[in-house]
Amino acid sequence: MSDSNTQSRTINDLTEGPIVNKILLFALPAMAGNLLQQLYNAVDSIVIGQYAGAEALAAVGVSNPIMMLFNALFMGFSTGANIVVAQSFGAKNMQTLRRSINSAFTLAFAVGLVITVLGVLLCRPLLQLLNVPGDIINDAALYLTIIFIGTVGNVFFNYGSGILRGLGDSRWPLIALAISCGLNIVLDVWFVYGLGWGIAGVAWATIIGQTLSGIVMAVRINRFGYGLKISAKEMLRPDMGIIKAVVRLGIPSGLQLMAMSLGGVITQSFTNRFGAIFIASNTVVQRVDGLVIMPMFGLSMSATTFVGQNMGANKPERVKKGINRILMMVVLLTVALGVIMFFSGYNISRAFTTDPEVLRIAKQGIQIISFFYIFIGIDGVLSGSMRGAGVAVVPMISSIISNTIRIPLIYILAILPFNYLGAFYTMGIGMTIGAVMMSAYYRFGKWQEKGIRVARPSSS
Repeated sequence: MSDSNTQSRTINDLTEGPIVNKILLFALPAMAGNLLQQLYNAVDSIVIGQYAGAEALAAVGVSNPIMMLFNALFMGFSTGANIVVAQSFGAKNMQTLRRSINSAFTLAFAVGLVITVLGVLLCRPLLQLLNVPGDIINDAALYLTIIFIGTVGNVFFNYGSGILRGLGDSRWPLIALAISCGLNIVLDVWFVYGLGWGIAGVAWATIIGQTLSGIVMAVRINRFGYGLKISAKEMLRPDMGIIKAVVRLGIPSGLQLMAMSLGGVITQSFTNRFGAIFIASNTVVQRVDGLVIMPMFGLSMSATTFVGQNMGANKPERVKKGINRILMMVVLLTVALGVIMFFSGYNISRAFTTDPEVLRIAKQGIQIISFFYIFIGIDGVLSGSMRGAGVAVVPMISSIISNTIRIPLIYILAILPFNYLGAFYTMGIGMTIGAVMMSAYYRFGKWQEKGIRVARPSSS
């Protein structure tokens, strides 16, 4: 079987053919992959909640915003790699495509090492800064330390996934996640229930699974069907023009994710004063909510790759048609998900804990947030579309504004009246503000003229 035949089955060229069919072919594996990504955290919480109790579950919950704050940087750069690869592929610029992949992995290794060192050194001081209760801070610090030790494997998976998605292949990131998630579940149960390692067992299971997924991505790119190779020689001599393009696109995307995470960290620091029961309830809400919004993020990823490939191919009318089709999909999806979660969120929450008070608060939180899903869907699709066009600064600004507004809102709606429900309303209002700003820019902004086009290789 020829290499070109294999490529035809693995690479999804979004610049040709029926728009809806092409988007769905890409989006469905991306959605499933995002759900599996969240399953990592969900399984951790289920195992901890069932076998170690509410305090251990709360420790995992307070750790997540800090973990995401650090991870936002490499996730932003992986988005930058996705865009450069997508535009290079759309323009059929194979020289840039080959150099992009190797330069991206060089950047991945460097970023992974930096995050590992900073994360291990700063996790406990950050937990103290956030007023994490003394009865859970040791478990939270232990969990974060182990997670940060395994950062490089997670970085490699995210960069590899971004590269493959830029080529239109969302199937293999799903396969890698399925393999590593299955291993994670087995190790979770073995380490926590079988060996009694507690919260440390959950963390070790997670990073082992993530490292495996990173290895699968590297092997897949290097050996199967794309006509591309990861070369140690090229990694040691990265193309600085491409690195600059990835960083230029990645920093705003990373800052956008950091703004979201920082908003979560600050609001978490406020709501920690409601005590361990509320922290555990909020952890359950975040886990359930994380599972629900993953299909929306799958459509956002589809928008980024679709717009990137078609901007690279210089097809502006196809770009607009594709964005409008994806917006229609996300509206229908989010309305359906909102209804389902309003009536069934409580039953899903029972997978995480049996504590009646935790479940009571979690049910209230899920029902409030379910009304706002349509806004996070619209915001995600339009932000992904703008990034695919090479306009990464506007989604960043929108995210910073919508998340900054959450800080006074959490104080006004939750802290002053000492009503924990205000925390959930704050999340929804932030989602709505972001959707309104991105809709205005999509309608009136000159995004088709401002985007970064395909990065040209530096002279050798």
